[in-house]
Amino acid sequence: MLPKANRLPAPDIRLLLRKGKRLHDPMFQLIYHKNNLSVSRFAFIVSTKIDKRATVRNRIKRLLRESVRLLLPNATSGFDVIFIAKTADMGDISQVKPKTEDILKKAGLSIVRGKAEN
Repeated sequence: MLPKANRLPAPDIRLLLRKGKRLHDPMFQLIYHKNNLSVSRFAFIVSTKIDKRATVRNRIKRLLRESVRLLLPNATSGFDVIFIAKTADMGDISQVKPKTEDILKKAGLSIVRGKAEN
């Protein structure tokens, strides 16, 4: 589970869905925007269109949360980020984490070798 400071509250999710920049990947969509805080906050959305079963949707959210939690020490501070799942076929953490890392690097939200990558 993500630390409470790194969770994006619902009112901010609605605002971010309207204002954020978007990046697409076959597994998920990333929406991000700069915030005025010293930490980055994350939210995860899995629609019932992905799968009707709550257990499947919750598993997808757990996979995404865990991959972000592992990458959090290398994340750039001061951004709000939403991951929207596009498929139920995510596999396991060894498949999700590299994809998560790649899309965060494309957005410039991951620190590589002491520098923010743009």
